[in-house]
This record gives sequence, structure tokens and C-alpha cells, in this order.
Amino acid sequence: MLVGFLWICAAAQTQKAAELPLPGQIGDVICASDATESYTVYLPSTYTPAKRSPIIYLFDPAGRGRRPIDLYDPVAERYGFILAASNNSRNFSSDQSKAVNAIWEDTHMRLALDEHRSYASGFSGGARVAGAMALSSPEQVAGVIAQGAGYPSNKTGSKDNLLYFFAVGNEDFNWPEVVNIRRERETQGVRYRVRVYPGKHQWAPAEVMEEAIEYLNLKAMQSGNLARDSRFIDAAYEKLNKDAADAETKKDPIAAFGAYRALVADFTGLRDVQEAAARITLLQQSTELKAALKEEREQMSEQLRVEQEIMPKIAAVAENSAPDTTSLHMEIRQQLGALRDQARHEKNETKRLIASRAFGGIFVGAMEDGQQQLGARHFEKAEVYFDVMREVTDDPWPLLLLADTHAAAGNRRMAINDLQEAVRRGLQDRAVIENDPQLQNLKAEPGFQKLLAQLKK
Repeated sequence: MLVGFLWICAAAQTQKAAELPLPGQIGDVICASDATESYTVYLPSTYTPAKRSPIIYLFDPAGRGRRPIDLYDPVAERYGFILAASNNSRNFSSDQSKAVNAIWEDTHMRLALDEHRSYASGFSGGARVAGAMALSSPEQVAGVIAQGAGYPSNKTGSKDNLLYFFAVGNEDFNWPEVVNIRRERETQGVRYRVRVYPGKHQWAPAEVMEEAIEYLNLKAMQSGNLARDSRFIDAAYEKLNKDAADAETKKDPIAAFGAYRALVADFTGLRDVQEAAARITLLQQSTELKAALKEEREQMSEQLRVEQEIMPKIAAVAENSAPDTTSLHMEIRQQLGALRDQARHEKNETKRLIASRAFGGIFVGAMEDGQQQLGARHFEKAEVYFDVMREVTDDPWPLLLLADTHAAAGNRRMAINDLQEAVRRGLQDRAVIENDPQLQNLKAEPGFQKLLAQLKK
């Protein structure tokens, strides 16, 4: 009986292993304890069950686990990290914790993981999921890479001891949030690094993720959870020292201060940091840094002013609470059109960035408000939010959500028309349409099937 039991166990383990991709490859895994939950995983080519590996859990706001894996698997390969990205965690999900628990439990069942080097990362709403995961298990999740957003909405208290790396585009509407967190964590003296890169609201470029992984490795070496690698330490130090020097050459005192601060915070005990510490003292006393910080605050205030001027007007049209909704609708369209044009063509870079962030904030805010109305089955209100954004952008997202709204309201013909326009605007991923739960009632429609046939799988 014992032999038979051992054979069954071995067979079960072989079956589990077969469900994983081979090292060096990407694959989708269905969670053993819950077949409704799945994740996309990348195993580095050096992975072996005989050695424990670090892992980064990834959360996309739309539940597209493949997206961050495709972006970052070369970086993960270079540093020997496993990547595991949920296909279920998404914005407006009723139970984010279910997806988080499922991916955590399944990876720990299947993989040999370094118990001291498990990290969480995400973009936008996914960044907040990653933060919540870490805050709920600070002894098990060693750090967070938050992209395009800051803390989770349920964060309590003003101070934590989590290891945080924030990445945000200079045109991202959440830039002010990350800047405020940077200021807060600096004042509190808690661990962080911030990387601002050229870009909008998006998953960060691969080179930014590489910097984040280097940061995690340095902190692991500082704490003794990773063996020191002098060559790695020296290369990372020289790279960051060059960033500091370049920032000073470009007369960017905030970036210079951030680089020198990171040299001191992340290399103490690993390298001599006296020179960087001296540069910090000089920068803190400089009028240039004080002026730059003042301008930074002014940029945040101006973005907020623009958003607070336009967002209530959109809500008034959706609620039909304005004296003349038609005129107000036209006014909104004109204001957003002017803001969009300023974001594209303004010669003053500071003003252009403010306009770009404000437009992005209004766009995403309106889309999220519309999704809330759709979830409450207030179809006419939802339609207003999506229609306003359809008019002022070339983005296919408003058309996709209009299709969701019309399909949920029973107007299948309009829903298919919306989808056709979304495809003309660039939506080419068949799975996005085919797997949309709001569009399942269209599957028997010939027009829907014809549309799917035109798209790549």
C-alpha cells in the first residue's frame, strides 16, 4: 500500500510539473485549488526545483497577465527571477483577494521559491493590488514595484516599513500622487526609490523594471538575504552615479537629489557613500532645489484645478442636472479638445506636461465613473461618460465600453457597431472582445462572428 501511495504522489507531482512551462518559456497555469483562477508564468532558463528562486507577482488592471510577462521576461531571465501574472485580478473586480490568494498558493505549491525574495508589482489599479498584497503579508512579501500609481486605497496609517520602488511616466495623470508619496517617504525616512521616465500612463519600459530589480537585489544584499556580488554592486553604483551627474548637467536638482539619496540609502554598507552624502547636503541647501520643489507643487495644483473644473461638468451631463445639457456637452467637448491639442503641441514643456496629465486624468476618471454606472446598470448615464470620451480621443477603449453598455441594455445592433468602430481605431486583440463578459449575449449574432473572424487570435 505504501508503494502504491508513493507512486500516486509521484504521478501527481509529475502532472503538476507538466502544467508548468519549461524553463526559459512562458505558459498559462490554471490554479489547482480553483479552476476559475489562472496566471501566466515565466520561468528563467536557470530555474530548477533544486534551488529556490526569487519571484515577482504581477497585476494588470485589465487582468491581462501575458502583457507584463511579454514586457519583462528578458529582464527576468537576466536576473534569474520567476514572473507570475494574474489573469483574474482586474479593476472593479468584486474580490481581488481571491485572485491574490490563488496565485500565491498555487506558485508556492508548484515552485521552489526563495522565502525572503518574493515581491509584488502592478500597473495602475494593479499597483494598488500589489501594495495591498504586501501590506497584508509584510513578512512574506519583501517589496513592491508600483507602476503608474501609489498606495492601495485601503492603506491605513501614514508609515510602513515596506520596500517600495515607484515608477511613473512624466505625463502620467498619477504623477502628482507619486510625487506626494516621494515627499512623504523622504520625510518619514522609510525605504523607497522613484523613477520618473518619459511616458504616459503605462507599464514602465523594460529598462525601468531592470532598475527596479537591481534595487531589490541591492536591498537584499544589504539585509543579507542575497550573497554580495562586488561586480554587480560596482556596476549598479556607477550607473546611478552617472544618473546623478547627468541630472546635475541638465540642471534637474530634484532628479540629482533623488539619485544621490539612492546612492546613500541603497549602497551604505556596500560601498563608500561619503561623496554622495556631501552632494545631498549641498543640494538641500541650494536655492535651485527649493525653486524646483516649488514649481513641482505648482504643477500639481494646476493639474488639479483643470481636472476639478471639467469633471463636474461631465457628471452634470450624465446626471442630466444642468439647465442646458446640450450646450454643456458642447462646452466640455471644446475644453477637452483644447486641452488635448495643448498636450500635443504646446511649446512650453511644463505647460504641455500639465495639459497631458490633466487630459489623461479626466479621460480615465470619466471612464471609471462610466464603468461604475455600468456596474450599477445605469446605462444612460454610463453611455454619456463613454460617448464624451469617444468624441475627444481616437482611443478604442470608450467604444469597447459603449459596446458593453449597449449589449447590457439589449441593443445588440449598436453594440456591434461600437465594436466595429473600436476595431477601426486599433483594437485588434480578438481575446479582448471574445472574453468580455458583457458581450457574451452577442455570440449568436452573425455580425459579431464576422467581426471576430477578421481579428487575429
